[in-house]
Amino acid sequence: MPSKTPKSEQKPEKRQAGRGARAANTHLIVEALRTLGPLSQAMIARQTGLSPASVNNIIHALRHDHVVSVEAINGREALVRLATTKGAVASVTVGPEVMSGALVSFDRERRFDALLRPPAGQAGTSPDMVVELLEDLARQAGIGLADLTGVAIAMQAPIERGSGAVTSWAASRLPLWRDMALQRHFAAALGVPVIVDNDANLAALAEWSWGAGRGSEDFLYVICSEQIGGGLIIDGKIYRGGTGIAGEIGHMVLTETGPLCFCGSRGCLSAYASERAILSKLQVSESAKTSLKDVIASARNGDAACQLVLHEAGRSLGQALANAARLIAPSVISIGGELGAAGAFVYDGLRSAFDAPNMKAITASIRVCVGELPGDATLLGGVAAVLASLDKGLSALPGWMEPARALSDR
Repeated sequence: MPSKTPKSEQKPEKRQAGRGARAANTHLIVEALRTLGPLSQAMIARQTGLSPASVNNIIHALRHDHVVSVEAINGREALVRLATTKGAVASVTVGPEVMSGALVSFDRERRFDALLRPPAGQAGTSPDMVVELLEDLARQAGIGLADLTGVAIAMQAPIERGSGAVTSWAASRLPLWRDMALQRHFAAALGVPVIVDNDANLAALAEWSWGAGRGSEDFLYVICSEQIGGGLIIDGKIYRGGTGIAGEIGHMVLTETGPLCFCGSRGCLSAYASERAILSKLQVSESAKTSLKDVIASARNGDAACQLVLHEAGRSLGQALANAARLIAPSVISIGGELGAAGAFVYDGLRSAFDAPNMKAITASIRVCVGELPGDATLLGGVAAVLASLDKGLSALPGWMEPARALSDR
């Protein structure tokens, strides 16, 4: 008969199991605070199913580690909120012709911003520019790259899950990034934890964390500016699908005989409702403009041609969102970017697609709204992604993390 394991040898295993359970319970509490915002300990216990005693012990430990703060609201109750107060996180957005970045220092409660454009003669942005931009931000903050808690890099292009590279059909817009395993490359180059994702995914995470999607279990965010992208949050996490490019609503085909898109298809949403598509329509009129902002401003000043192209863009956007609603039926759909701020000129067209008789039963419970965060939701989403990867976060976006008024544009 096998001898029993001495109790002295069993204890470490039991302690390890206890630590594992505590870590899982801590994660539950942090996720509840990240999803729902500030909560009382009683509400945390109800949301997580943990005992009040367990919640109290874990909150005490999280306060000691500066992960949460507790604010008294009356003599008997207090609100617990995520309040990361240590370290620095950098977030970079990479586009074809410009790169923007922000560094947030939780120790100093300050945000530093910079822009970087490629040198004359270079075919767009390059990976080396990311390091250069981060060094600039770190220099502004008075720290070294090695002092960063983490870095998020948002690509204005879809990223393949298998290779970790920009997908081949989008690589023509970012020729110096072709066939590069992005996360592996930057983790080695920077020596700190690195997250690489699509820009719309990170913007969606920011809106879900601190904006229009807060508290929803399933959330679709569409960013409509120079291009159109989408991010999908399901159960508090970015949903990327098997290939890594789920949510690419900008390349949903609306009609196979439509305008040619850079992805190689015809009739994509981007070919109807992106800034380039809207400006192209106006080139043949007397209302030619040089930016989407100008189009929106002119529409507000009564320019009928600008009003019409915005209405048509809204209708195309509504058609794509109606198709998405049939498939995933999200609780909330939020529209960000410059087009999202155009108001009734876009939303009247969008609603015409949602109000079609065969759509009313599907869309009746879906809330469609404008994004609530400032224009750089993608950069903020990078910060949210890094904090989430460390099981940390912020229950509310502090004012000092909002965009700086002046950027260093070099």
